[in-house]
Amino acid sequence: MNQRPLFKIGGGLLNSGNQAYELVQAYSQLGGHRTGSLTDRRTSDWLAAELANLGAEISFQPFDYAKFDFELTVRSAGKKINSMPLYYAFDGRHTVTNPAIGIIDAHGDETTIFANIEQLITTAKSDGCDGLIVATQCPTGVLCAVNSECDNELDFPVILVAQNDLEQIQSHGASIDCCAAIQNDLATNIIAEFQGPKSAGTIVITTPVSGWFQCAGERGCGIAAAIILAKRLSQNVTVDLVLTNGHELGFIGGISAAKKYSATADWVLHLGSCIANRDSRLTCISSAAPDIIKAIATSLEPLDAGRVIPVDIGQQDNWLGESICWAAYGIPMLSIAGIAPNFHTANDLPETATTPELLADAIDSIYRATLTLINPGK
Repeated sequence: MNQRPLFKIGGGLLNSGNQAYELVQAYSQLGGHRTGSLTDRRTSDWLAAELANLGAEISFQPFDYAKFDFELTVRSAGKKINSMPLYYAFDGRHTVTNPAIGIIDAHGDETTIFANIEQLITTAKSDGCDGLIVATQCPTGVLCAVNSECDNELDFPVILVAQNDLEQIQSHGASIDCCAAIQNDLATNIIAEFQGPKSAGTIVITTPVSGWFQCAGERGCGIAAAIILAKRLSQNVTVDLVLTNGHELGFIGGISAAKKYSATADWVLHLGSCIANRDSRLTCISSAAPDIIKAIATSLEPLDAGRVIPVDIGQQDNWLGESICWAAYGIPMLSIAGIAPNFHTANDLPETATTPELLADAIDSIYRATLTLINPGK
C-alpha cells in the first residue's frame, strides 16, 4: 500500500476509548460512505493501510453489484427540498408534476418499510399520480435513508424527504426532476488476517463499512471496535477481520463474504449498527449452547442490550443486520446490532453518536463475551 495512512493508531493499549473515538472520527471525516463512491474507495485504502500497520495480512474480495447513479431536484413553492431517491425504484429521466405523498417509519423493520412503500405506489398509480414522495419518519425529523436491494424493480419514481418538510409539501405541492442510471460495477470487501496461535481455531469478526452518510455511529463505532478486538483476540486465536461493502444495497458484500468463509470459520462475531451509540437500543443474539449464552449475556450487561436469546439459528428472520448472511451455515455466532436516533441520517456524526467512554465499555464487554464464545470452559 503506497498511500500514506490518513490516521495512524498510536502505541499503548489498543482498547482505549480515546483511540477508538479517533478511529470513528477518521472514518467519518472521509465523507459519505455510499458503495462505489470516491469516499468508499478512499475508505478501503485507509483501512487497508491502518490494518497493515497493525501487522495484518491484507487481501481484497471484489464482487459484482448494480451501481445506481442519479440526479435529483425537488422544489415546493420555489423552495428546494432536501431529498434522495429510493435506490433502484426507477431509471431514466422523469419530470414528476403530480406526486402522491406518503409517510413511513424509516426506523422500522425493513420488510415492513418496503411493504408500506409498495402499497403507497399501488395507491399512487390508481390515483393517476406520476411519482411518490415519501416522508421518512424518525426521531429527529430529518431526511432518513432507506436501504434498498439491487434487484428491487418498482418502476416508479420514489423520492425520500424529511418528515420536517412534509407540511410544506402537503400545503404547496412539489415538482420533481430526476434522472437515474443503473449499471454493473465492482465493489470490494477488505480481509485482514491476524495470525494467532497455531491450531487454536479461527474467528471471523465482521462489520460493514458502507452506508448512506458519514455513518459515525452506525458504522464507525463497529469498525473501531472490530479493529481493536481483532488485534486483542489474535493473542488467543487467528482472526479474519472481514469488512464488508454494499451493506445498504441488500448486504451484498456480506453475502459474498459468508459464502467464502463458511467452511473455515470456527466462530463468527458480527458487529452491526449503532454499537456504543448514545441512546442506542441494542440486541444481542447468539447461536452458542444455552449455558454459554447465559455467560455471554452476563459479559454484555454493561451494554444494556436486549437478552441474548437462543433461537432457531438457521432462520435468517431470527438474526439482525449482516448476521443473516451467516445464519444458514451453523457456525457458533455472536451478533450485536441496534438502532439510535441519528441512524441513517446526515446527523450521524462522532460528536452526536458516541463518546470514548461508551466505546471503551462496549469493547471491553464484547471482548469478554467473545472469549466466552471461543473458550467456554475458561
